[in-house]
Amino acid sequence: MKLSWEKIVEKIEKLEDEQDMRVKIPETFGGGVAIIKLNPKQQIKGIKKYVLNIRKGEENAVQASPYWSSNKPKDLAKWVADQSCDLIG
Repeated sequence: MKLSWEKIVEKIEKLEDEQDMRVKIPETFGGGVAIIKLNPKQQIKGIKKYVLNIRKGEENAVQASPYWSSNKPKDLAKWVADQSCDLIG
């Protein structure tokens, strides 16, 4: 299901420590899975609050190094919406 970036921001802001948000990236944009979650190291000064991992398979994305990190869920949500990603689950 495609969501507006405003709805994606809401979902990101509701994430808790062990939760994540997974989206399917269309083949037009390279395919794969993007996972947004809270950064487990966010308590360290200078570390961003949210991370975005991207890989071809869902398991690979879970274990991937962060592609992007941000303190602003709006930045990540806009990227997801611009890629026309579908929410998984």
